[in-house]
Amino acid sequence: METSSQQDIIELLFLALYQDDHLSIEEDSMLDKALKALGWEESEKTGPSVGKAFAAVREANAREETKETFLVERAARIKSAGESALALEWLGKVLGSDGLDRREELFLERTKDMLF
Repeated sequence: METSSQQDIIELLFLALYQDDHLSIEEDSMLDKALKALGWEESEKTGPSVGKAFAAVREANAREETKETFLVERAARIKSAGESALALEWLGKVLGSDGLDRREELFLERTKDMLF
């Protein structure tokens, strides 16, 4: 998997965390597993950058229009790279780790439609 695909999936996961306005212990644990599986290294010398992903998501999430554009762009790039199944798998694991609330369910369904 290319670093750009890894970065896009991580950014999608971070955006998903904003859906219910909190990060539970279960979500944090599953997110850590996802980051490691996607090749993140603490040094961030190679592979995806968590710091850049967090900054990009925080900025995108500030306004509904930018959040929408961000989501559409990431989903399209993930789909074109052939990584939709992997992205959806980790998205479901992270969001579902502490149970899905309605906002998370809607986000998951909508993202699935974009990815496939």
